[in-house]
Amino acid sequence: MGILLTVILVPLAFSYVEYYEYALVRDKTTGTVDSSQVYTRGRYMLGVTKGFLTYQADAHHERLEDLTVFSSGDNNETVGLVFNIDIDFTFFLKQEEISDVHKDLASSYRSVIVSRATDAIKNEAIYISFNEYFQERRRVEQRFRDAVQKRWETQPSVHCTLDQFHMGGISIPDSVANKQLDSRVQSESNDKEAFLQRAQIEREQTAVEANSIMLESDNVLRTANAEANLLTSRANSTAKQMITEAQINGTKTLLQAAGISDEDHMTAMMYIRTLANRASLDMDVSYLTPDSVIRTTAA
Repeated sequence: MGILLTVILVPLAFSYVEYYEYALVRDKTTGTVDSSQVYTRGRYMLGVTKGFLTYQADAHHERLEDLTVFSSGDNNETVGLVFNIDIDFTFFLKQEEISDVHKDLASSYRSVIVSRATDAIKNEAIYISFNEYFQERRRVEQRFRDAVQKRWETQPSVHCTLDQFHMGGISIPDSVANKQLDSRVQSESNDKEAFLQRAQIEREQTAVEANSIMLESDNVLRTANAEANLLTSRANSTAKQMITEAQINGTKTLLQAAGISDEDHMTAMMYIRTLANRASLDMDVSYLTPDSVIRTTAA
C-alpha cells in the first residue's frame, strides 16, 4: 500500500512551469497565493496540495482595430477630424514584478494594459493634425509609442514594457470624408474668389498707372512740341533777321559799287529788285531808253 501511494503521490507532488510562463505558488485547498518568489521554466516539487498560478512570459500581442481617434485642427480656426486607425503592439511582463501584477491586477492585467494603451493613443491623437498621419507617419507612430510607454509607467504601474509598436491602416468614415471634401471645395472656392478680387484690383491699379503714364507721356509730347515750335519760331525769326540784315548790307554794298547815291535812283533800284523777287512775275530787263523808262517783256 505504501509503495502504491508513493507511486501515485510522488508524481502529483511535482509541478511544471513552461518556458513561456512565469509562476507563483498557489495553495490548492485555500486558494492563497505566495508572491514571495517568481518561478521560471522547470519542474518543482511543491507537494500535492500546491500548484502554480501562471502568467505569460513571452510577448503579448494586441491589435486595436478601427480605433476611433480625433485629430487636431490644422490651425486655430479649424477643428480636427474623426477617423479610425489600426494599432499593433507587443509587450512583456516584468519578471521581477510578477508578484505586483498579481497583487495589483490579478487576471485582469491584460485588459487594464490594453485600456491604458488605448487611452494614451486617443489622448495623444488630439495634438496631431490629420495631414501629419500621411506626411509624417513615422513621427506620429513614435509619438504614440512614447505616449503608451509613459502611460504605463504612470502610477499605479502596470508592470510591463512595450516591445513592438506599429501603426497600420487609416480609414475615414464616408460622412467625415464628404465633410472634409466639402470643406476643401469651400476653401478652394474662397481662394478662387480672393484671387479674382486681387486680379480685379491689380487690373484697376494697372489701368490707373497706365493712364498716369499716358498723361505723363502726352504732357511730355506737348511740352516737347511747344519747345520745338518755340525753337523753330525763334530760328525762323533769327533767320529772317539775318536775311534782312544781309539784304540791307548787300543793297548798300551794291549801290555803293554801282555809284548810285541819288535817292530817286535808289528808290527805283529797290523797286526793280522788289519786282524781280516776286515769284509770280517773270521779268527780263531788255534795255533802258534815254528817258530812263524800263522796258520789260512779258513772261
